[in-house]
Amino acid sequence: MIPFDQRTGTIWYDGAAVDWPDATLHVLSHGLHYASSVFEGLRVYGGVPFMPAEHVARLRASARILDFDLEYDDETLRTATLDVVRRARITEGYVRMNAWRGSEVIQTAALKTSVHTSIAAWELPSGYYAAADAVDKGIALTIGRYRRPAPDSAPVKSKAAGNYMIGTVCKNEALRAGFDDALLLDDRGDFVEATGAHLFFTKDGALYTPTTRCTIDGITRACVLALAEREGIACTEADLAPSFAGEADGAFVCGTACEILPVSRIDAQRYDVGGNRVVRTLISGYRRLVTSAR
Repeated sequence: MIPFDQRTGTIWYDGAAVDWPDATLHVLSHGLHYASSVFEGLRVYGGVPFMPAEHVARLRASARILDFDLEYDDETLRTATLDVVRRARITEGYVRMNAWRGSEVIQTAALKTSVHTSIAAWELPSGYYAAADAVDKGIALTIGRYRRPAPDSAPVKSKAAGNYMIGTVCKNEALRAGFDDALLLDDRGDFVEATGAHLFFTKDGALYTPTTRCTIDGITRACVLALAEREGIACTEADLAPSFAGEADGAFVCGTACEILPVSRIDAQRYDVGGNRVVRTLISGYRRLVTSAR
């Protein structure tokens, strides 16, 4: 894969399309030093960004949680997203939005810093999140050593860059140990999510998923819940202890990048991927959903 700072094309940066190599920020930007940065990721299907309004709305909400406001309105950001995808001639790809505090001040307080915004897009290669055959074979997960903070300990409802350092460390360790990703527990020791995707279990034809008490409200997660309701699949949102992995008969993760991926095992607990009717129904339903949105 070509490093992202060596690619060609254009990136929307503070209201204008700039050449990819010129979309830079200063090393003394507040967002780099104090993690005053938020982001969003969108999938592109058939040249059309999927659910851009929902992602722009969450980007704005994430910024407000970190005590800053975006410089551009929702329509400007949506139009910019469409333009970036069009310029890149992307068919099946990924869009990354970022907003961060500038370099006027390098200290904890940042009331007078500027706010910058960028939108970039690229084709999404096979195996970007997991192996190309992961939908058929499933992925292997292990419980990570760090926990998601409690909602009164961190801005957990913001898709903030700083909230993902736990996931980076835990996923690196999981990959080194031969797994595909890590599962994170919350401050009480219950399941929360994978490092960049929400978690669901199946049991006796029904769905079970952790609450979002300690994490963002997932857009793909909401799609899965809506699909389950449409298909008549019962779903329970609850605090799920790690022991629940042994009670369940299947599991999957879902997110913008990974879509819906079956889980073949969680540490020593293994699941039948191919024979799980609930997971296969939801994968098929999600594919129809993204196809119809083109």
